[in-house]
Amino acid sequence: MYVEIEKWLLDIGDVLEFDLFMAEGKLTEKTLLLSKHIPINSDIKIEIDSRHAIYVRQSDLEAYNIFVDKIAQAVARNEHIPVIKKAAIIYRQASVILDEMFENPEELENVPKTKKVVNTFVNTIFSDTHAIESMIKITAYDYYTHTHSINVCIYSLSLGSYLELNSITLQELGMSALLHDLGKSRVDPKITNKKGRLTEDEFDEMKHHPLYGHTIALKIGIRDNRILDGIRHHHEKLDGSGYPDGLMGNSITLFARIIAVCDVFDALSTQRSYKERMSSYDTLLLMKKTMQHHLDMVLVDSFIKMQQHSDALTAL
Repeated sequence: MYVEIEKWLLDIGDVLEFDLFMAEGKLTEKTLLLSKHIPINSDIKIEIDSRHAIYVRQSDLEAYNIFVDKIAQAVARNEHIPVIKKAAIIYRQASVILDEMFENPEELENVPKTKKVVNTFVNTIFSDTHAIESMIKITAYDYYTHTHSINVCIYSLSLGSYLELNSITLQELGMSALLHDLGKSRVDPKITNKKGRLTEDEFDEMKHHPLYGHTIALKIGIRDNRILDGIRHHHEKLDGSGYPDGLMGNSITLFARIIAVCDVFDALSTQRSYKERMSSYDTLLLMKKTMQHHLDMVLVDSFIKMQQHSDALTAL
């Protein structure tokens, strides 16, 4: 078995702990391109870039993830790496960690790994003025729990940065946003992966995921109340009609209110199996018109200004 990897992460001089393969003839057939421990030279790099896809053995996936992790640790500090590539590398690393977390949600080692990813996001934001728009560019259009969690983290950090939150607060906000849907790991996959709208009973079960996530976060050693609160209360609504605790108004903390705005925006503006994605403009318009009693409109307005600022920077 073979797994496609991100070929653009491979550079001249890299010495890999895994073999590289390319497709030849039938898509199921793979040919060895480069053996492990042999440096990538210019000819191999040209071959890699010319191929539609590059693969590693399934058994080498862990070694490849370690390789990506090493890149991610240095990427935020390297001014020579384009920021769009930085954002994509960190996104890939976050995907790997969330896969591990949803597979084994109560594994204690997940916490430092998650902190490492969030810190890299934050360091990148503070080291490059174009980081926010680059991160927003690479948010995935197809909705599923893991990409959604990363997207909400990126949007939350972008909004928090626009609001001029300090780096420590941003790190805590990022942790809360990245883990906000962790409780879905305890919901029946038939419900979380259902292609279509949920029945009333299914939705009642889904509504337990903030409590499940809060419990898991406590079990793996998270004690920061702001992080825990964002996980537990991101589905609360200003008029008290949300869940799980029916909080109202200012009793909903800043983290929960930020995550709620970003959660709704990403859920509506990404592709689902049973509906087309809405444009960013239509999503924000819908939020402004119909969610005044649910979302913090001051934060929604700030989110709109943040998006406009990002678009302006991108156009420069």
